[in-house]
Amino acid sequence: MYTMRRGGAYDRFIMMIEALLERGCRVHCLSLTPISIRHKGYKNHTIRLPGKTKDSGLGKGILLFFFPLYALWIGHQEKVDFLIAFGALYAFIESLAKWALRKPMITFLRGSFAFGIETQGRTEFVIGLSRWIEKIGVYSSDTIVSVNSALQEETRRRVRGRQRTKWEVLPNHIPPMLVPGNLDVLKKREKYGIPRDAKLLVTASVINRGKNIELLIECLRRITLDNLFLLVLGEGKEQGDFQYIVLLKELVRNLQLDDRVVFTGWVEKEELWRIFHAADVFILPSKCEGMPNVMLEALGCDLPCLGSNIPGIKDILYHGELLFDPFDEESLGNKIQTIFCHGPALDKVKRLCQERKKEFTFDWKKRLYHSINASLSYANCC
Repeated sequence: MYTMRRGGAYDRFIMMIEALLERGCRVHCLSLTPISIRHKGYKNHTIRLPGKTKDSGLGKGILLFFFPLYALWIGHQEKVDFLIAFGALYAFIESLAKWALRKPMITFLRGSFAFGIETQGRTEFVIGLSRWIEKIGVYSSDTIVSVNSALQEETRRRVRGRQRTKWEVLPNHIPPMLVPGNLDVLKKREKYGIPRDAKLLVTASVINRGKNIELLIECLRRITLDNLFLLVLGEGKEQGDFQYIVLLKELVRNLQLDDRVVFTGWVEKEELWRIFHAADVFILPSKCEGMPNVMLEALGCDLPCLGSNIPGIKDILYHGELLFDPFDEESLGNKIQTIFCHGPALDKVKRLCQERKKEFTFDWKKRLYHSINASLSYANCC
């Protein structure tokens, strides 16, 4: 795990480790940053780099070129039975150990690694390298478990030459969510400068160009509601992300929306859930997603949701009333206007979101462990 910032993918990674430990497995985790889990069956193998080296080009170079050897050495020393990669990049890193040790490898795909690189505005060489890394990682995997069927089909097209791969879909779920203590909706709104009687939209993510937040900001000028506010929760990871956030803030100033759009920066889980309970609608206008945990958490907080009509989000929301074209600000603006100005429309959105909440309330750890067992049985048969 190349730990940059705790978020949905990191949380899901920890849940996977917990699922294995709870069922008696011994887990060896490779990372640049220590991942602290207290369990006798868990061992974290780290390579410590000085200062901010891990966030630099040198750190990423070490990840790509030294970690494969490190994974092979740890796998040989610990006599591992199988390998798990949480993404195509990590499958690439573990591919040397997989082939050298002749052990099965299971890869959990959260989204497209190459697309994430593209959204950062990198050079054609870097984008091409990321596509090559992604393809090698997927091709080396014995089992591919993706979060949605569209991602699975796209990945299968890329590795048509891999005949013995086992393919599965394991969607994310709504984790157990307790109502945060000391929940005071009015005080939470006051903290972020939101009037008591305002209509509050909220979006949350690791902010990058793929999240398409400019669409959400631009559509506000089309909505004839004076008391409509937007909270943008989150921050970036890469230098390009920080530049994108600067552009978003400039857009807000140019549209004279300074008093209606609030950037909060990163917030921890409990604070995020408190904000969800204080908001009216959650909106995710992304251009590409795997299966966003933050939207599932919003549903878990009984917050009505709208999202882009793209794979990943569509798998969660399903109904056309909850979806919009991520390239059509007018369509999104009209949808928001209708929800707040027409009572039955909001009631329907709430009802549909409650239906989708039930669809994603299940024991994810149990299903994950079942997928791993089935994958190992398949690999042994082959």
